[in-house]
Amino acid sequence: MADLIDDLKGLRPEERARLERFALAFERVNASSYPLFTEINLSPEVEAAQGRALEVIGTGSRRNAIRAAVDAFVDHATTAYSNRTTLTDTFLMNQSLPDRAEDRVRFLATVERAVVALILEDDLDEDDRAALIGPWGAFIELDRP
Repeated sequence: MADLIDDLKGLRPEERARLERFALAFERVNASSYPLFTEINLSPEVEAAQGRALEVIGTGSRRNAIRAAVDAFVDHATTAYSNRTTLTDTFLMNQSLPDRAEDRVRFLATVERAVVALILEDDLDEDDRAALIGPWGAFIELDRP
């Protein structure tokens, strides 16, 4: 997946480096664990952080570059989610892993917020970064001490 973000010229080098590190960590997460990264209800803190992130993003080429990065991660996550292995149910019969459309939407939303938090790390305060990173915190290496 790291090669998917190589052409994001609208991002600064340090932003691309953070995304590359996250891409490597993301690759190590087994797709069967994806439901663990969903958030049932958005807290007021997450909603407020999303609003502030949108203000920081603004419009124009920077917004387009951020959208491209988010799309690359979401596309990869969508494919990996769809290709999850099955669980053995009985001899020679398989059962799919439990899956609901809402789970996929919630999962992909956490991926999107984490990617935005990584890109905007320098422009968001610590609380907003933490709110946006959410359940991906264990897999994200921030540049901050």
